[in-house]
Amino acid sequence: MTDDGQGPAEARRTHGQDACAARPGTYGERPSAPAVHAVAVFRAAGARDVLELGAGHGRDALHFAREGFAVRAAGFSAAGPERLRAAAVRQGVDGRVTAEAYDVRAPLPLPDDSVDAVFAHMPPGTALSTGETRALAGEVRRVLRPGGTFVHTVRHTGDAPCGGGIPHGDDSHEHGGSAAQFLPRDLVDALAEGWTLDEVHAFEEGDPPRRLWRVTQSLPPVPAAPDITVDGTGLLCVTLLLRLRKQIDGAAPGTVVHVVATDPAAPLDLPAWCHMTGHDYLGPVPGERPVYALRLTAGAVATRPDAPWHPAAPQEAADGPRETPRRPGPQRSGAPSGAVPDR
Repeated sequence: MTDDGQGPAEARRTHGQDACAARPGTYGERPSAPAVHAVAVFRAAGARDVLELGAGHGRDALHFAREGFAVRAAGFSAAGPERLRAAAVRQGVDGRVTAEAYDVRAPLPLPDDSVDAVFAHMPPGTALSTGETRALAGEVRRVLRPGGTFVHTVRHTGDAPCGGGIPHGDDSHEHGGSAAQFLPRDLVDALAEGWTLDEVHAFEEGDPPRRLWRVTQSLPPVPAAPDITVDGTGLLCVTLLLRLRKQIDGAAPGTVVHVVATDPAAPLDLPAWCHMTGHDYLGPVPGERPVYALRLTAGAVATRPDAPWHPAAPQEAADGPRETPRRPGPQRSGAPSGAVPDR
């Protein structure tokens, strides 16, 4: 907590509002280097609209608009959107820019699958807890359309202020009324679980220089029509994986599998299983039913037919799968979350 009783995120917002009012041109009018990179990435992906989180004074939002994108800019400071709208009018791009204040700790005020691309220059590192950072990443994934792209930057744990100032936990530190979270590389990777992690680039910006990660990640496109459909309606994930393992046995690499799964743990367990085995998790399939897609790969890790959440023993993997007797008993370590073995 700060001396006035504010938490780190509230202090950051107050600091940002004061800075925006006192120094509206702090970063100049030229776009940031990550925004220039994002334009090339978004254009290659065929994006038409961009959501920017933490738009600040608007230099990057205006750059996206000048490059022809429709931009929805959300800033942490209440003063930022008004200044951004005025600047958009002066530059003749007001027809392509909307701006509003937004607290990154709240759910995004957008429907599912509603934007092509998201850009965020450091707001995920705005004194958030690790849980809040994960929640924000989940919200970005929710609003992106299949095949959408997310370019964001976060402070690096190798940055000089990391470890100094006022600690707030989760590698967050406050300096001069402004707090930030400094992310290690393993957390950057964890936040991209279920995405295609296209690039993680370390760079420096500003004077004195800040060390940051620039992360480019994308969602799988709309999954292709299935070659195999596994109906797991009403099944717990452990039973669903047994059925999935049996139905894909012998299928060729490249086979697209759609899994109907009503267990609430499926959105976590299926990508985790694909990560363990090496199959490609393609994500949820748009539609009324809860369906998830994956693509079988060559050289995937063989699993036990009676416990497909475990790799097969070396000899079994070499000889091919063999059915083994099932024995009732307590759940084995490593079984999917929320699941219990059949009795």
